[in-house]
Amino acid sequence: MTTEKDFTAGESAERMAELLPAEPHTRLLHSRGTAVTGVFHAEATAAELSTAAIFAGGPVPVVGRFSGTRGDAHGHDAHTGDQGLSVRFALPGEPVVDLTAFTLPVFFVRSGADMLEFFAAIAPDPGTGAPKPEAMTDFTDRHPEAAAALAAGSGLAPASYVSQRYHAIHAFGFIAHDGTQSWARLEWHPEVGLTGLDPVAAGRLPADYLARDLARRLPAHFGLYARLAVDGDAVHDPTALWADPPRLLRLGRLRLDRVIDDHDLDFDPLRLPTGMTAPRDRLAADRSAIYAAARRRRIR
Repeated sequence: MTTEKDFTAGESAERMAELLPAEPHTRLLHSRGTAVTGVFHAEATAAELSTAAIFAGGPVPVVGRFSGTRGDAHGHDAHTGDQGLSVRFALPGEPVVDLTAFTLPVFFVRSGADMLEFFAAIAPDPGTGAPKPEAMTDFTDRHPEAAAALAAGSGLAPASYVSQRYHAIHAFGFIAHDGTQSWARLEWHPEVGLTGLDPVAAGRLPADYLARDLARRLPAHFGLYARLAVDGDAVHDPTALWADPPRLLRLGRLRLDRVIDDHDLDFDPLRLPTGMTAPRDRLAADRSAIYAAARRRRIR
């Protein structure tokens, strides 16, 4: 078991590569993916929440990447676990801003050490290649906070990258013009609505059906919403569900319009603009460090 005391991002990246397993010079996670370009337009409510330049109201060019969390290069899109959408806001004259989000509404662990422990639990037996249900049972016994994430989802396979909701599972601080700070999680809501496929039927589709399907669904639109923290929410716990019904504030609209080569983007959950503050939970910092270590491993 990796503990918080002995956790290091570099060693953990190498251990993840063994557990997943990941081929040399490939992404540890989210290796099956498709990149797109588009533009984001903020609404007036966004500028009231934060002074960040991306919320000022003008068009902001973006590069995004859809992906499956556990899908390797030789797998099937129906079997990639939860899906991801990472978006880079690239406003001319400003530092780039990254927003990483998943179809899971919350995360299953609170730290990088616990994340490594989770991947060890779900990794197949190295001798037989079979799942290890006793390892997962042991993990959930020791990590009851994983229950919300593990119970999430409809049981359906993804029908399309653009018909799913994506959640940035950390709470970010939003600084208004008067200096006040509000804590919120960010979410992408698809304008086409939410759809899924029967897993057996999806398994009969081409292995890369999500990537093949994407171009014909463009342009695609997502609303960006801030899920504002309310009294009783565990604001700085990325494993905790917040109040339902949520207190949502629409911040803008994303239009994705063109598939591009899946070039070597290096998203970072802590690549934030002035006007937003970093999450206070341990997981956000650990994810940032693991992403950087994984990238160094990929390009060395």
